[in-house]
Amino acid sequence: DPAASPFASGPLPADAGLGASILRPSTFGELIREQEALQTGTILDRLCLRSNGEEALGGLPRGCTLAFGGPPGKGKTRTALAALVRVAAGGQNVGLVVAEEGFRDLDGSGRDDLCSRLTKIGTSLTGLDEDAFRAQVLEHTFVIESQYHRGQTWDDFVARYRYLVEVEGIRFVVIDSLNMLDASRGRTANNLSALKTYNHEHGVTALCLGQVKDTGQPVGGEAMVHAADVVFLIEELSLTSKDMAALWGGQYRDKIDVLRAVKSVTTPTTPHLVRIVQSPSTGVIEVHPDHPEDYPLL
Repeated sequence: DPAASPFASGPLPADAGLGASILRPSTFGELIREQEALQTGTILDRLCLRSNGEEALGGLPRGCTLAFGGPPGKGKTRTALAALVRVAAGGQNVGLVVAEEGFRDLDGSGRDDLCSRLTKIGTSLTGLDEDAFRAQVLEHTFVIESQYHRGQTWDDFVARYRYLVEVEGIRFVVIDSLNMLDASRGRTANNLSALKTYNHEHGVTALCLGQVKDTGQPVGGEAMVHAADVVFLIEELSLTSKDMAALWGGQYRDKIDVLRAVKSVTTPTTPHLVRIVQSPSTGVIEVHPDHPEDYPLL
C-alpha cells in the first residue's frame, strides 16, 4: 500500500513547480512586526500584553482567532456583543454568527430576543438612542444565522462567512458558539483550525465563544486549546482557606468567578487570574471591585 510508506525512495513527481511553493524567509523585506490591537472596550482588552510584558495590549490581538469559553450564564455572549458594538461604532463592518438561538423573534412570542438584547446593551454602552444606534452601529453589523436544526451545515456557514469577509470586507467577527456549528460537536477543534488558517490569510479577528464540560475543560479539549491563537476561560475558583478568602475578598469556602488567559501565541498574557462580575445594567463582564491589589491589571 503506497499510503503505508509515503516517503519511499523513487523519483520525485514530475512537477517542475515544487520549489515555487517553498518559502524562503531570507527574501522577505520586513521580518519583525509588533502585534496590533483591536480595541473592544471590554475586559478582554487587558488580558494580552505588549511584547515588553509591562503594559496591556489594549485590545484583542488583531488578525487572531480567539476561543472564549466558560459555563453558561456567566456573561460571555453579552461581553462579545459589547465588543461587537464598540468596533462597529468605530465605523468598521462587523459580523455576528448566531448558532445557538434565533436572532430575531419574528413570530412575536414575547421573548426578549438577541437583536433586542444587542440593542439594549449597545445603547447603554454608547449612550445613543435607538435611531442613532441603528444608523451608527447596526448599519455596520451583518448577522449569519447558522443553526443546524434549521438544516444549516458547516459548509453552509463557510460559504456565507467567506461572503462576509471577501465581499463585505468584514474584519471582526463574533461566533456564538463554535461548538454548535457542527451537529456532531465532534469536529470543533478541526473546524477551529480551518477557520484560523482562513482568518490568517484574510486578516480577520474572530472571537469564538465556546462551551465547557462539567470538568471545566472546553468542548473540544486540548486539541481546541491548541488550535486557537488565543484562549480565555471563565472558571470557578473555590476559596479553600481563610487566607485565600481574604486575598480574593470572599468568604471561606465560597466559589467566585475568575477569568484566565490560558495562552496567546503572539503576545505575553497577564499571569494572574482576574476576579470578575457581571454589570448589573448590561450583564457585560467587568473586573470585580474586590479583585486583589496584589494582582494588578496592566
